[in-house]
Amino acid sequence: MTIENKVTEMPNIESQKKETELESSNSETVHIHFDREKYDARQREFRKSMYLVFTFMFAFSILMFASLRNPGIYEIDKETFVLINQAFNAIVLLVIPFFLGSLGAIARILMAGVKGGQHGVLVVSSGLMAMFSWVGIKSGVILAIVAPHLEKQGVASTITMQTESSFYTMALVAIAVGMFSSNLYIFINQRVEQLSATKKP
Repeated sequence: MTIENKVTEMPNIESQKKETELESSNSETVHIHFDREKYDARQREFRKSMYLVFTFMFAFSILMFASLRNPGIYEIDKETFVLINQAFNAIVLLVIPFFLGSLGAIARILMAGVKGGQHGVLVVSSGLMAMFSWVGIKSGVILAIVAPHLEKQGVASTITMQTESSFYTMALVAIAVGMFSSNLYIFINQRVEQLSATKKP
């Protein structure tokens, strides 16, 4: 009886071995396939980086060759120095409307009593809007557009042209633009909150 039992049990052991071998081979093939995908991705990234390095080196070699053949290529014209000076002065000047517009936005936020975590972004954006309005007025583009309409109302064009040189008028414009920008955001935000609250059951 024991011999027959042993003989009958042998095929079961062999089948189990075959199943385990098949499972291990399948797992190995999956593992190899997964590693192959990683290798291909790394090779693509390496090729991209090599293309970038090659492009940079090629552009740098062209720049060096042009510099050696033309030593005076880096000489800056006087007109460029004038433009750089004007740009620096404009940046320093635009700090004033940015500061005033930010003050106007802070005043409007305090009056509205709005609670939120985006006050800093709102203040900065209002200051930038005040800077843009200051540039528009100082360039004379806005006054050139508005002057014909003001002349119809009886306002002389000389008064409108003098406003761009008046500091207090420009400061008031920057503060008003900052308050208007923040007021527009507060109004839209409140309307969105009201609509979302009414839609909730």
